[in-house]
Amino acid sequence: MRCLRFGLLTLALGLGWSTSPWAEPRQVRIGLMAGNDLGRDSARKLRYAEEEVGRLADLLKSAGDFDDIVVLRGASRAEIEKSLVEVRQRLGAAKAGGSPTLFLFYYSGHGDNEALEIGSERLPLRDLRGYLEQLNVADVRIAFVDACQSGALTGVKGGRRVPGYEVRLADPGQVRGMAIVTSSTANEFSQESDDLKGSFFSQSIMAGLLGAADSSHDGQVSLSEVYQFAFNRTLASTAASLVGGQHPTYDYRMAGAGDVILTRTRPRDARLSFARESGSVYTVLSETRGEVIAELPSNPADGVYLALPAGDYRIVRRALGDVRERTLALASGSTTDLDPSTMTVVAPTDTRSKSDLLQLRSRLGVYAGLSTTVVPGSATMVGMAALAYSYDFRRVVLRARASFTSFDAQQEGYSSSFVRGGGNFDFLVSLVRSPLWRLDLGPSVGLPVVRQSTQGQLSSSFGFGYSGVGVLSLRLEERAYLSLSLEGGGEVFKLDGQRTSRATGNALLGGLMAF
Repeated sequence: MRCLRFGLLTLALGLGWSTSPWAEPRQVRIGLMAGNDLGRDSARKLRYAEEEVGRLADLLKSAGDFDDIVVLRGASRAEIEKSLVEVRQRLGAAKAGGSPTLFLFYYSGHGDNEALEIGSERLPLRDLRGYLEQLNVADVRIAFVDACQSGALTGVKGGRRVPGYEVRLADPGQVRGMAIVTSSTANEFSQESDDLKGSFFSQSIMAGLLGAADSSHDGQVSLSEVYQFAFNRTLASTAASLVGGQHPTYDYRMAGAGDVILTRTRPRDARLSFARESGSVYTVLSETRGEVIAELPSNPADGVYLALPAGDYRIVRRALGDVRERTLALASGSTTDLDPSTMTVVAPTDTRSKSDLLQLRSRLGVYAGLSTTVVPGSATMVGMAALAYSYDFRRVVLRARASFTSFDAQQEGYSSSFVRGGGNFDFLVSLVRSPLWRLDLGPSVGLPVVRQSTQGQLSSSFGFGYSGVGVLSLRLEERAYLSLSLEGGGEVFKLDGQRTSRATGNALLGGLMAF
């Protein structure tokens, strides 16, 4: 009987130990984070890709029990490939020592449905998948790819929601296989946000890992939980953008009894809980580091929380017609329930995302180029300078512009000097809008005036102009754009006392500054 009791006790302890996600032998966890702000087109430079992989690495080291995370900022393709080989060797050594192993790869940067853009180089998606397949020395391989059209890596092309996979929590050592999560489908753009100071997808991943994705409220965040949270938040944040909704995708090929735990709360964490309500979105900012920690919606049916390092935080709550904020000093190991009624009401401010092209409504442009003349005896084309101001009503753009040109003409044996100025009012419609460029077309009316000087005699002539205008704008930086303006039409005016109608046109190249 004593032997039987001892055996049952040993079995019970063994089962209890094995169900712990941090059971012995301890799982060796190694990560590789690569971020690159530059792609093959230098005009499309990102702002936060390299920064956010460093923040994610710090988070995983703190809350994910990772042994080491290699962070590559602005690295070349050769450096990334070299690091993958070195990681494989380290994982192989751990595996040989009898430890279960996990590898996590994260990329943030440019890409398309064929390759990642590593600066001016390209890393084909099929090659990346090959590297992940070769890392089979790791029991669990997880890859997150935050790049445009990255869904090609998982084979998901359309913008549709894929069902979540059914999981049961278990010891990570019982799970084997590979999972790939991408920020968008194979035909969607991935988007950054100036407000979040990062991409919508990466920010959702980090918020989820901090506890916002913990739907089971067991203090642990699993791979399936963080995917479902990132899917919902990324789609909700981008649904109203001009680029369109962004649908994260996954390719999940795991075998075993449960899911993989990525992070968990720790006794030293400060737990910040949010009110159960609907229609509110909370943004949490670190006062110490000056960065956005998370953006998450409230949940009327279930509580939402974040597990944060001790420090000072500013929390902004946005609801329909109501913006509130509060600053809190969170102590290590504390629990704070945020009550909206204790937050201070503030005036709402205009917000915009980097993906919404020309969301700054006002634009001032300076142009130079060539214009036809309407005076006989002058050159066919003369130089022109113009100044334009436009205001964007989303699909409709109203633009006022002033132009100036000077030229000479030979008429009946004498020379005349002309100065032509004019004002135009354009009514434009945006036919094409994207994060990189836009095309506006529409009619224009103007009031030109020509001042003529002949042998010391001055005279002026006023007219009426009508034309069609097309404006192509290419984004260079956050607020700066290169703009090509083409105009063709006619002018009616008096010349030597006679009403005259002539065709006119101009082509102008210039720069726009949005504000």
